Amino acid sequence: MNKVFVYDPTASDKLSSVRGVGRYLQILKENFPDWIFTNKLVNPLTRNSSTVFINPFFNFLQKPLTMKRIAQKQIAVIHDLIPLKYSSHFPAGVRGKFNIFLNNFALKNYDLIITDSESSKKDIIDILRLPKGKIKVIYPCLPRVFSIQYPVSSMKKKNTQDSILDTGYCLYIGDATWNKNLVNLARAIKIINVTCVFVGKVFEKLNGEFSNPWQKEFKQFVEETRDDRRFIFRGFIPDSELIKLYQQASLNALPSRDEGFGFSYLEAAKFSCPSVLSDIPVLKEISSGNALFIDPQNPHDIADKIGEIYFNKEVKSSLGNKAFERSKFFSPDKFKREFLKVVL
Repeated sequence: MNKVFVYDPTASDKLSSVRGVGRYLQILKENFPDWIFTNKLVNPLTRNSSTVFINPFFNFLQKPLTMKRIAQKQIAVIHDLIPLKYSSHFPAGVRGKFNIFLNNFALKNYDLIITDSESSKKDIIDILRLPKGKIKVIYPCLPRVFSIQYPVSSMKKKNTQDSILDTGYCLYIGDATWNKNLVNLARAIKIINVTCVFVGKVFEKLNGEFSNPWQKEFKQFVEETRDDRRFIFRGFIPDSELIKLYQQASLNALPSRDEGFGFSYLEAAKFSCPSVLSDIPVLKEISSGNALFIDPQNPHDIADKIGEIYFNKEVKSSLGNKAFERSKFFSPDKFKREFLKVVL
């Protein structure tokens, strides 16, 4: 039996636990409790034994974890290449460009690349020029907590602070980088004149200086939504509260210009919450068409599709039920089975 080591940055960087890498590690830990999760690299001497090293968040803009082979088998998980694909919106700087150069060399020590979607696989082939046979798509699943259905009575105790219980609301979960397209979402919310709740660590700091060039779009979004009561910002919340928001929401909005997977679609679908999604390949792949699709560059189209669900209970129910059926495709059993095939 191979001994599997997984690099865990959350052990030393608590902020990473509330980002995408934290969610992915949560899934790995739940499904593979016998694996070793550590923020220390595997001793190179162990590579002579049956060891597997997994880097669950291969980040081209950060310094490589290692430039050497440290295990008999090495697996890198590349969730997406959005910063490389849209470099003008994600300027790397001198250090970042040097790290990209180093990581291209470091990647040669990995035997297999795992990614979250066929769309991301295509980007990896096109941008990194890697052979198809070296890349494996393994669709993520959800953590076990998303199997819990909270009763409405407990929701009322939790969410009264937002004054949203007596009205519908759309829900946005995630980050605020350029690819998330939040400015056009904000304009759509104003056009259709509904309430939208935004959840994510980034929404806890709306009065910053936004000096990072990656925050240009976020700065514009903050200006668009300032002092507008239709926009409610929750910041980071635990999964138990997030689930209640999904259960009560009229719809989930994901108007992204690009994604590697689109977790909020799957999370919302688990609770029969319908989604408005960008008409882009990755979101059509993940949803299998079970959503309303919008032109991400057109706020009026986004507004129309939001309104189609927000103000029509039959559409909401029908799309929500279809999304729930689609969510069953992303099962923990399938995720575990596919991962074990590549590590054993």
